[in-house]
Amino acid sequence: MKMLDSVQLHVRKLVQDLDNGIVIESEVMYGNSKLEYALSKDEYMASVSILSDYTYDYFTVEIESEDVLIIKTERYSDLDRLLAQLKEDIYSFSVLK
Repeated sequence: MKMLDSVQLHVRKLVQDLDNGIVIESEVMYGNSKLEYALSKDEYMASVSILSDYTYDYFTVEIESEDVLIIKTERYSDLDRLLAQLKEDIYSFSVLK
C-alpha cells in the first residue's frame, strides 16, 4: 500500500472513531505526492497537508474571527511518527470548544 493511501485510511478511521462532529469537508489526493484535507467542527476549520516525503503541514482557525489557533510544519523521518502527530492534532481539533 502506498504511503499516502495509508494516511488516507488513517484519517478516515480517526474521524469515524472519534465520532464527535468532525466533518471531512474535502479530501484531495495529488497523485502519489500530496494529500490534503479540510476538516470542520462547530466553528473551527483545520487544514492538513501531507507530502510523500513525510512533510506535514497543519493549521486550525476559528471560522468567524479567522483567528489562527495552531500552525505547524514538520518533516518526519518515518510514517509512524507522522501518523502519531496527525492523531494528536486531530484529537486536539476534535475537543475544541
